Amino acid sequence: MSEFPTCQNAEQLGARIMRASEDKRLLLQPEFNRLLTKLKAAGVRVPAHLRALDDELRDEMVEARFDNMPV
Repeated sequence: MSEFPTCQNAEQLGARIMRASEDKRLLLQPEFNRLLTKLKAAGVRVPAHLRALDDELRDEMVEARFDNMPV
């Protein structure tokens, strides 16, 4: 990934995440979140569908943590 992320980078990673297995999606979530954070910090308007995907991935991360919690 280039030093200066672009929406195109986010779109490509988002597409990769959408095609990925659940485990791979969880592994890519931190990278995707960092990319979106950098874009926002640079003043780039992040498209709603990418923000929604980030929210969805964050929810999946939380669910995965609870799935592994002993009862």
